[in-house]
Amino acid sequence: VDRGKELASAMVEGWLGAALQQLEGLHPAMAALMHILITALCTMSAVITTTPLNFAAGMLFGILPGAIIMNVGCMLGSIANFLVGRYVAREWARRRLQESPTLSALEAALQKRAVFIITLARLSPVFPFAMVGYALGASSVSMRDFSLGTAVGLFPGCILYSWIGVSMKDMSSKDGGAGSWISIAISVTSTIAISIYAKRVYDEAVQQSSRTSANKRV
Repeated sequence: VDRGKELASAMVEGWLGAALQQLEGLHPAMAALMHILITALCTMSAVITTTPLNFAAGMLFGILPGAIIMNVGCMLGSIANFLVGRYVAREWARRRLQESPTLSALEAALQKRAVFIITLARLSPVFPFAMVGYALGASSVSMRDFSLGTAVGLFPGCILYSWIGVSMKDMSSKDGGAGSWISIAISVTSTIAISIYAKRVYDEAVQQSSRTSANKRV
């Protein structure tokens, strides 16, 4: 099984590398469209990481355009996951929601501050990205709240990953040097700091929600 996973991962990485090489030869608008499509499909898969695509977006399009393109692709994939969880595989998604303590806690905290909690969940890597979409599709959260929280929560990470991609591109050029390494270090540190802070705020929100529910029952 492990060998099979390694082989599948290698095949996926090879496919992504080949796809990105093809994107470099396209018109910028077409390359952006294809990047969005590939990102959306990877997001829907729940098994293929989008991290290489995050870096590639920065390399191909620059920091801000790359972050926007990445955000749109992840948004489309997340909305598709949400719709599948709500209308196509609701029972399966509901079981996944109930079986996971992390996702169950997320659903409980959504009752009052859905957009805020979803934003925090998207900022923290603790939550399985694709499964959050499937699971919340089976919850009572509205598609508007899900979409808004996802878009806002994704954007800081897209900016940071895109920045790393630009720094990696600079490192590979003759002009690359210590500045590129410093940029990458700052980006990685910022990503970790934001993730830790988001998880802490999320835990506090969950505890507050639990206390509120307990007081109501009393």
